[in-house]
Amino acid sequence: MKEIFNIFLIILIFIGCKQTENKNTEIDNKKNKFVENKFVPKYGNSFFNFDVIEYYHTKIPEDKAMDLFDSQNKSQIDKLKFDIIIGEKPENLNNLKFITSLSEIGFTRSQIPQSKFKEINQIFTEKTVYENYAAACVAVYRDILVFKKNKKIIGFCKICFDCRLFRIIGTNANTENFGQDGDFEKLSNLLKN
Repeated sequence: MKEIFNIFLIILIFIGCKQTENKNTEIDNKKNKFVENKFVPKYGNSFFNFDVIEYYHTKIPEDKAMDLFDSQNKSQIDKLKFDIIIGEKPENLNNLKFITSLSEIGFTRSQIPQSKFKEINQIFTEKTVYENYAAACVAVYRDILVFKKNKKIIGFCKICFDCRLFRIIGTNANTENFGQDGDFEKLSNLLKN
């Protein structure tokens, strides 16, 4: 009889522990959903104070972009194409003379309508994010934004939407969270529509 009681007690404890574990998991899931639903980003400084945005885009295929590694030393145009599409150029705002040559290396230019400035400015603003995304691939920068104020270039951003990598110069703002929480998709839609 004592053995049956002990077995019954062990089963009861096991079931009780399992129910507690399930309840704790449910509580944790509810807390995570609550945090997810309640997360509100905190906004900081805008990256740029602009009145014009020039948009440059190229449709270079991935394989042709990778060929730039081999052809970068063939001519000045090939070197420029590599530096812009794959490389780290420009280093600063003083090194932007190449912008006038972008059409020679396959970029088309358009001007972003002012009606999209508010949404673009919200993307180019310091903010906290719920979830960070990072990629590990070779960036192919097919999209370039040149920010101007009173006809003077004040900012530059080149973006690889495939890898979600970017290079932004001309701001003292913290650009670490740029493009996160769906901003890459929003910006891509704004630029392409």
